[in-house]
Amino acid sequence: MKRALALILLGMALSLWNCGRGGNEKPATLVNLSHLNHLYDTVTLADGRRAAIIHIYAEYPDYKPVEAKGEGFTCVDDIARAAVFYLRYGRYFNDAEALSRGRALLRTVLSMQADNGCFYNFIRSDGGIEKENRNSQPLPDWWTWRAFLALSEFGLHHTMQDSALADSVRGAIENILPCVSTLKQRAGRWGTIAGFQIPTWLPQKYGADQASILLKALANTFKWTGDTALLSLMRLPVRGILAMQVKDASASVNGLFLSWENFWHAYGNSQSDALLDYFSITKDSVALQAALREIDNFYAYLTKVHYLHALTLSRENGHVSVEQRVQFEQIAYDIRPMIWACLNAFRQTGQKKYARLAGKIGSWFAGDNAGHFRMYDPNTGRCFDGILNSQKINLNSGAESTVEALLSLLEIEKNPTAAKFVNNAFKRETQ
Repeated sequence: MKRALALILLGMALSLWNCGRGGNEKPATLVNLSHLNHLYDTVTLADGRRAAIIHIYAEYPDYKPVEAKGEGFTCVDDIARAAVFYLRYGRYFNDAEALSRGRALLRTVLSMQADNGCFYNFIRSDGGIEKENRNSQPLPDWWTWRAFLALSEFGLHHTMQDSALADSVRGAIENILPCVSTLKQRAGRWGTIAGFQIPTWLPQKYGADQASILLKALANTFKWTGDTALLSLMRLPVRGILAMQVKDASASVNGLFLSWENFWHAYGNSQSDALLDYFSITKDSVALQAALREIDNFYAYLTKVHYLHALTLSRENGHVSVEQRVQFEQIAYDIRPMIWACLNAFRQTGQKKYARLAGKIGSWFAGDNAGHFRMYDPNTGRCFDGILNSQKINLNSGAESTVEALLSLLEIEKNPTAAKFVNNAFKRETQ
């Protein structure tokens, strides 16, 4: 009798223990929000409103937030990318606090929209909007497209949670679209630069990098609204991005998408990822093959040389040459777009080689890089701001690096093949 009672009590204890390990606890993860939450703040703006923000910089060794001199202490660029992370994290883990922070950051983004539909970027230390510097004016530029992407992310996945915010987001996106339509004014116009035929209807005339962020936002918005007019708007950046691809089977850069003119840089080059988003809607095989051409060839090359910062190219008689090759500095924002593209390629094709490549690239954060530096610390959630050379890193940890690392690891962990690769890399670096 006593033995039976003891077994019953043991069973109850095990049951309670297993319940404690269940739905209310998150699984083991490399994604640590501590440092991002440290950069998150609520401040009073010049007009008296309270606003959620993300501090731009945090400097070694104490990692206290630091203002960007002459610009401001927060910006739409970082607020928008952080909003995307909090919304995704909140959705994946059913985390109410993360979702609340994501929505609060989006409200700040909305408050930065100008009458022309584009967005101001910086907020000064006095709480006022910086309107004089060119990189803060309401232009069809990086910060406007990042704001658009964050708004479209909310529209695609979160409208049922906050109908009032959903209405504001829908209205803001409607106001952005005329900024996109201005690209049509240069449609069909071309220029010749270093032997390349370059389209001139992309953002900032030649910006295929910016076009990729814009295309992802348009694709999200189409999936949310079903507005067929957006298909026409998407075709314009798609045509431009496709025209910026290097096709030379004999070159190490085969498949590369130029960023701007005859120049490639690693940061923000989301062309393959964006084309795969477009393919998921239209099943356009040309877009799919172009994306896979870059991933299969150029991404594979980058892993072999421990990644690059920038390239300047020229083209003559169909052959492409590298005029200048720069390996450093390397930053998290160089790496995340490639990871997302590889994971997107896996989703569209089902081929595990793309998940493995995502894991390989993601291992950059664990130390699989030119200096064997562990760039991300799972214990603190910090990602260092860059690899300066093979012997030295930038020990600061600002918003961009932090969010780009977290967005990388968050998506990697949703794919078992990629996650296993990265987890093993972190284990190797601790041995």
